[in-house]
Amino acid sequence: MDGVGDLERWAADARAREAADARVRERWLRAQAVEGASMAGVLLDLAERRETVVVATMAGRRHRGVVTGVGEDFVAMQAPSGTITLVALAGLGDVRVAERAAGPRPRVAANTGDRPGRGALGARLADVLAQAAGGRPRILVQTGPASVVGDLRAVGVDVLTVQTDGDAGPVYVWLPSLSEISFLASG
Repeated sequence: MDGVGDLERWAADARAREAADARVRERWLRAQAVEGASMAGVLLDLAERRETVVVATMAGRRHRGVVTGVGEDFVAMQAPSGTITLVALAGLGDVRVAERAAGPRPRVAANTGDRPGRGALGARLADVLAQAAGGRPRILVQTGPASVVGDLRAVGVDVLTVQTDGDAGPVYVWLPSLSEISFLASG
């Protein structure tokens, strides 16, 4: 028996076991991150990377843009045109990273969304809309298949008041039915 040869085999076996254990640990950590993912966490990851995404709503609409903020119950996106759209998480269907012209795609592990479920903005959609109402912005409100265009006048406990064009008077939108709201350019 060669003592040096046995020692080299033992060291090689130990290195192989150590490498295998490291791969098992890495797979386990990756699986834990994916299993702990939340939609808000995924959206925060995408916002930090300034990825262009396509968001599909359960109402069948699609929005392409960059995630600019994630609230407790909504995601804010900015379209290439500059339009800001707030999509209620309850009305969100899926989110996809838009195709890139060139360059490598990020690995899935880099976008696991394993963060707490609360959005980084710490605000609710109703609060953001109530703050915006003072400026009376022109909006497009989507509630499933129905839409309303007009000026946001007020936000109550569970209702938006939108002043439409003409003599139609105000339209009242039940806040929980809102799936998305876009802030339109005035004029």
